[in-house]
Amino acid sequence: MRPSYQVHFTEQAAAKRDSLEGERRAAFDKAVDLLSRDPYSELTRAISATGDDREVRLTQHIMIEYTVSTGRLLIFIIEIFDDQDIFFTG
Repeated sequence: MRPSYQVHFTEQAAAKRDSLEGERRAAFDKAVDLLSRDPYSELTRAISATGDDREVRLTQHIMIEYTVSTGRLLIFIIEIFDDQDIFFTG
């Protein structure tokens, strides 16, 4: 088993994380823990030429963008999607 990456958050991402409550926060924390063990999982997608800037849909309603460097994973964007955010459902 490979060691986990240290997880860090930008100030903006930390504020968004801290706004999560209950089950949503628990699911987020569990997903981030799993991601820290394999930040290059096949479920993640590179969003930069180097492949170190990535995005992943952590849960049904949470997507993050992050970067990976030597032993560190920095989450810089957290997007939270809710059913009320849907513009068109047809």
